[in-house]
Amino acid sequence: MTSTEKKIGFEELCKHNTLEDLWLAIDGIVYDVTPFMDDHPGGGEIMLSAANKDGTDDFEDVGHSPHARELLKKFKVGVFEGEFGDEAPLTKKKKGGRDDVSIGGNAILGMVLPILVLLCAIMAYYMGMQR
Repeated sequence: MTSTEKKIGFEELCKHNTLEDLWLAIDGIVYDVTPFMDDHPGGGEIMLSAANKDGTDDFEDVGHSPHARELLKKFKVGVFEGEFGDEAPLTKKKKGGRDDVSIGGNAILGMVLPILVLLCAIMAYYMGMQR
């Protein structure tokens, strides 16, 4: 890091956490990946899941190619400074923009639906045994 590089803290990072404006912190470097959202092979939603946190593990777990790592360099906006918080600070929603998108928004449905299917199967089994 040079002394002229822009230092970006957690609060600033969290101001850029939408599909229309997304910054990611990877290996201590902050990148504005907004221009790449439509071109990302996994889609913008997968990139959004790495917002508001240290996205290094998410980036490394996918096994990005050397080309992807080189491409990432052109989106650098600064270096991350400080600590990652447990939760993103509240940010004002942009007028006309989308609300925050939650990748795990259907987590409850994902847990409840299999239970309901199982209950229906059990009920159907017992109803069939009574005939």
